Amino acid sequence: MILCTILSFAAGVAALTLDIASSGGNQSSPLLYGLLYEDIYHSGDGGLYGEMIRNRAFQGSTSNGAANLDRNTDYWHPIGGVSLAIDTSSPVLSSSLPYQLRMDVPAGTTGTVGFYNEGFWGFDVDASKDYIASLYMRGSYSGTIDCFFHSNTSDQVLGSTSINIEQTSSNGWVQSYSSSFKPSHTASDANNTFHFTFDGSTLAGQSVYLNILSLFQQTFEYRDNGVREDLADALRNMNMKYVRLPGGNNMEGNGSPYYWKWNETIGSLTDRPGRPGTWGDINTDGFGLLEMMQIADDLGIEVILGIWAGFYLDGEAVSETDLQPYVDSVMNELEFLLGDKSTTHGARRAALGFSSPFTINWIEIGNEDYLNGGTDSYNSYRFQAFYNAIHAAYPSINLISTINPSPVTTKGSSVDLHIYGNENYFASLFGTFDHASREYPVFINEYAATSAGSNTRQDGAQTLGMSCAEAIFLLGCERNSDIVVGSAYGALIKNYNEAPDTVAAIKHTANEILYTISYYVQKLFAENMGTRTLPVSATNGGFGPVYWSATVNSSSTILKLVNYNGETGPSNAVVVNVEGSSKSTATLISLTAPNSTSVNNLPSLGGESSTITTTTLSGSAGNFSVSFSNPYEIAILVI
Repeated sequence: MILCTILSFAAGVAALTLDIASSGGNQSSPLLYGLLYEDIYHSGDGGLYGEMIRNRAFQGSTSNGAANLDRNTDYWHPIGGVSLAIDTSSPVLSSSLPYQLRMDVPAGTTGTVGFYNEGFWGFDVDASKDYIASLYMRGSYSGTIDCFFHSNTSDQVLGSTSINIEQTSSNGWVQSYSSSFKPSHTASDANNTFHFTFDGSTLAGQSVYLNILSLFQQTFEYRDNGVREDLADALRNMNMKYVRLPGGNNMEGNGSPYYWKWNETIGSLTDRPGRPGTWGDINTDGFGLLEMMQIADDLGIEVILGIWAGFYLDGEAVSETDLQPYVDSVMNELEFLLGDKSTTHGARRAALGFSSPFTINWIEIGNEDYLNGGTDSYNSYRFQAFYNAIHAAYPSINLISTINPSPVTTKGSSVDLHIYGNENYFASLFGTFDHASREYPVFINEYAATSAGSNTRQDGAQTLGMSCAEAIFLLGCERNSDIVVGSAYGALIKNYNEAPDTVAAIKHTANEILYTISYYVQKLFAENMGTRTLPVSATNGGFGPVYWSATVNSSSTILKLVNYNGETGPSNAVVVNVEGSSKSTATLISLTAPNSTSVNNLPSLGGESSTITTTTLSGSAGNFSVSFSNPYEIAILVI
C-alpha cells in the first residue's frame, strides 16, 4: 500500500535527537547490497530456470532427501495402456544423456496413447503468456503429437498445441518443436499436468524413444533457454548491485566427483549431464554458466564469480600433488569468460553467441572452506594455488578468501563471512564492524536471521521482528561500508512446496511468489543508498531501541532508522537535524506489519501482512520529526 500525504511537523520534546553532519564520513561501497544465487530447494531447476518439465532427461532422482544417479520415470505417467521404462539401447542421444524414456505400445492399440508430466508441483497456465514444447524422439512415427495442459481441479483442457512428426528409425534422434501457443484459459491454481499424446493405432506394437522433453513459458527478456519471467522480475525489482554465483555449498558438491563443473554447463543441452546436487535433487545444469551470466547482464548487476577450490562437503580435499588440473580448469573458465575471440576458450564462448568478453572484478576462491576439516588444506596450499594462478594472469581481479583471516594477509585482501543465527543474535550485531581493521575488506555473502527471538529452530517465514533485526545488522554494515563491500541474503529463492520451514528472501510455487518481509528490507535499503557515510550525533538517547545510519548521495541525505520494540507516536518522535540543509520537505518511507510476529505469505494463503507507506514530511531548514506507528518499524528519511 502506498500512501502519499503531507504530514505537519510535530512539536514537542523528542525522546531522541539526531544531528547529521554534512561531512566527515567514509566512502561507501557501491556494491553493498547483492544477491547469492545457488540451486537450493529448487531455486534453479523448478525455480528460476524456465524449464517446466520435471525429470525431462532422466539424469537422476532423489530418495530420502538426497540426490542420486538412479534413473526412473518419476513425475511421468502413462496414457492409454502403454508402458514407460528407462532405456539405454543404442543409439543414445549423447554420451552425456545416455538414458532415455521408452514407450511400448501394445499390439492392437487404438485411440490415444502417450504420457503426462506432473511438473514441479504443478504448472503455471497463463492465457496471456506464450509457451513452446519440444522433444527428441527416436523411432518410426508419422502424425502429430498433441501437447496440452490439463487442469486436475476443473478437469478441462486449458490450452494445446501440436508437434508434427514424420520420421523413421533410420533417422535416429530428431528434435522437434511445437508451434508457440497461448493457453485458452488461465488456470485457477497450479494443479495442472502437461500431456504428450500420440495416435495409438499408428504406433501399435512398436516402441519409441524420447529424451529432453521440454516446455517453456516465455522467459525473461525472451532469452532462449532462459529464466522464469516473474521470478526474474522479482530480482530486478530488488535493485541489487551484484550477484554471487554459481552457488555456495551446491558448488562444492557432497562428495567426489560431483562439484560444479563449468564446462559441463555450457553449449547444447545434449552435452550437459547434470549431477547430484547438494540440496537433495538432481541439477540438470540447464541453467548453466552462460545463462547465469546472461541474467546478471539483463539485470545490470556485477558478478562475483565463485570457483571450486578442491574441497567437497564430505571433507575430502584434493591433494596438493593432484590439484593442478583443477587450477587449470579454473583458468580455462576465466579465459572462456574474459578472453577475446583470439583465445581458445574465448572463441568457444563467441561461438555460443557471446562475442564480447564479460567483466569480472571479484572472484571468491571456494565456499565455507572451514567446514568439515577444510581449514588446514585451504591455508596451506589450496587457496594459494588458485590465488597465484589467477593473480598472475588477471592482477586487477580482487580475490576473496572464504576463511577469516585470508591466507594472503597483504593490505586489501578480502574475506567472505557467512552469518546465521536467531533474531536476538542479529540485533546484537549492530556494532560488529565499528572497530574492525580498515585494511581488509569484508563481504557477508550469506546472512539470515533464521528464527524468532532466541529460538534455535529455523522458522519458515521471517517475522517482522526477525526482519527488523536483520535491518539493524545491515545498518551496522552500512555505517562501515568503507570496509564492508557487500552483503547477500542466504538463501535468495526456495520452492515453497519443498522448503516451507526454512527462510529465504523469496519463495515460489509453480504459479505464485511469496515476497518475505526480509525481501522488502533488502529492496528498500538497496534503493536508498548513499555514496558516503555521514557522522550522526545523538542526544536524549543512544542506540537501542532505535538504531540508525546516515549516508549521502549527489542529491539527498538518507537516514535509515529501525525501531526495535521502541516507543511510538508523536510524543516519542525522533527529531532529525541535517547540518547546512535548507530543505523544508522530505520523503519518509516506512515498512512495518501488525506486530513483531507477523509474516508474509503466498497470495493464496493470506498474502502479505507487511505494508510500505511513502509520505511527504514537512519541516524547516533541514529539521524534521519522525514518528513511529509501530514498536517494530523501519523508516527511511530522504532529505
